[in-house]
Amino acid sequence: MKKSKLITIIVVVVALIGLGSFAYYEFFDQGGNVSLKVMDAPISGVSAVYLTFSHVAIHGTKTGWSNYTLASKTVNILHLTTSNASLLGSIKLTAQRYTQIRLYVQNVSIVMSGVSQNMTMSGGHWADIIGTFNVSAHSTTTVIIAFNLNQELNMVSMTFTPVVGTTMMVG
Repeated sequence: MKKSKLITIIVVVVALIGLGSFAYYEFFDQGGNVSLKVMDAPISGVSAVYLTFSHVAIHGTKTGWSNYTLASKTVNILHLTTSNASLLGSIKLTAQRYTQIRLYVQNVSIVMSGVSQNMTMSGGHWADIIGTFNVSAHSTTTVIIAFNLNQELNMVSMTFTPVVGTTMMVG
């Protein structure tokens, strides 16, 4: 008799733990993940374009602006495409629609004719990306940010003016 009571209690406890875990997952943990990646369009006469990224701000329709620190990462974005875009980081976000990304750039340098040269950024130290994407609970959305170096690099004044206006999404 004691043994069957103990087994019943154990079964009830395990069932309650499972039910609690399911309820948390379904009703309380409503976040999803976003993987941010970058790519470019090629530019002639330049053999490398290094951008150093530091953090990102993302605007959600429910939460407004939220800031996220990225591990400082320098990426040679020249010749990156959707198939080999460089991962900047993964961020856990609230499930909702997002309308804008502000990607902060610490440093810009290029390599021309084997010589590395620093560029200055016009305006602020960020690239504003206007475009919508949705994050669903318990899923991962990949956002690929497409730079256009032909428009953004001014080789005469040695300035970088990020005019990124579109995002490409996969998954």
